Amino acid sequence: MTQTELSMNFWVEAAVAAAVSIIFVLMSLFSIKERHRDIEAWHVHVGAGIYGAIFGAVIGFVIVPLRVWLTDASLPPQYAVISGFSVLFIMIALRSGLIARLPFLGPQVKAYRRALLRRTIETAQNQLKKLTPATAAE
Repeated sequence: MTQTELSMNFWVEAAVAAAVSIIFVLMSLFSIKERHRDIEAWHVHVGAGIYGAIFGAVIGFVIVPLRVWLTDASLPPQYAVISGFSVLFIMIALRSGLIARLPFLGPQVKAYRRALLRRTIETAQNQLKKLTPATAAE
């Protein structure tokens, strides 16, 4: 692979990482309301940015290159299996709250995850109300 191809791949990977981060922040801005937050809004949005940047880095700099290597068959099968399980482990660890345990990133990410969980609970309760049949006593 030439240096030009490597630098082009870097820009694609960086663009993917930035896009994921921006999407997390925009979703935070538009979907998390004041009733979902227990702290200032900027904490939640910064937490969404941090969370999105880490997920974006994993997607952009790990998953995208792995997909390219797998599609052009430049990665041996035994390494592909190890890489696939490694990516799965990383995504599960991130999704389970590993970032929130980091002392310098924790408060904002915890604020974002709390607000997102409250929003998810509210959405689930509204959907449950729609699916619950009305009784004759009401």
